[in-house]
Amino acid sequence: MDRQIIPVPDHAEPAASDQPLVMVLICTRNRGAAIRATIRSVLANTYVHFNVLIIDQSNELSTASTVAEFCSDSRLRYIHTATQGLSTARNIGLAFCHSDLVLMTDDDCEVPPNWIAEMVAPFLRYPHLGVTFCDVIAGPHDPHTGYVPICISPQARLIEDVTDWHTCDGVNVGIGAGLAIRRSVAEAIGGFDVRFGPGGHFRNGDDLDVTLRALIAGYPIYRLNHVGVIHHGFRTFAENRILMRNSMFSVGAAYGRLICSGHWRLLRPYMAMLIAMILIPIIESLRHRRLPPVLGRIIWLIRGTIEGGLLAFQFPSHTRRSFESLRL
Repeated sequence: MDRQIIPVPDHAEPAASDQPLVMVLICTRNRGAAIRATIRSVLANTYVHFNVLIIDQSNELSTASTVAEFCSDSRLRYIHTATQGLSTARNIGLAFCHSDLVLMTDDDCEVPPNWIAEMVAPFLRYPHLGVTFCDVIAGPHDPHTGYVPICISPQARLIEDVTDWHTCDGVNVGIGAGLAIRRSVAEAIGGFDVRFGPGGHFRNGDDLDVTLRALIAGYPIYRLNHVGVIHHGFRTFAENRILMRNSMFSVGAAYGRLICSGHWRLLRPYMAMLIAMILIPIIESLRHRRLPPVLGRIIWLIRGTIEGGLLAFQFPSHTRRSFESLRL
């Protein structure tokens, strides 16, 4: 019997008096009118005790104008900042959160009406839980011209230790478009590393990095599979190749930093990722007498692993002071 496959049972939404306060954090940059669908879907959730915080890094006014359409809803708060980078925006959002449970989705997603309740349920069942992920499903698009990044799990799973690590796609347990984290846990592990994620040096991997750090700090991860957000982030195939190389760069850095910090057990998931994302595609290409299309991934993975390893020797930041300094 695999004790790690522990689905949260079907449940009725808890009574309003039993619902903890939740903050839904949406970080955005130059999304314009497209963020309207995201905000509308979050505000339509049936969960009672929640607020919405939007951190806007736009350098134009259309996003602010769209958010202003919802200004009559007292649950919504909007903050504009001249900063750059998704992880920076998330840390700013965490600094302004007054609840311990913080749910995050992206500004090109829509969530179902039961999303908040389903994301909160694992935290109520497992008091020491650090992070929860849900499925991320592709919105309508033409698969002949490109694709939409997704992350779908075949089963619900509780991950309590590095040895329990199971990914959905060879790299991730879940992705930031459908993420929930305890603010106290984020603070305890140093928040989101601003070097990771869009706008950061490593360009991606903010979700993987924070998940690995939470896990090795002793906070379990729960992966839901019966609720998901709809992602409208269409990429062309050329954009996908760039995204994949950025992903390998950031994945290498996340693992390299932690392994060189002495967390040797991460070598196992690192090697599993290497096999899934590089070795198997190479073998399949050679078997069909095709030139392997993933050679670029090797270069970026090695570069990321080396640069991440160097991060292990840098002095860590003081998280609590950092969060407080982000209050504008």
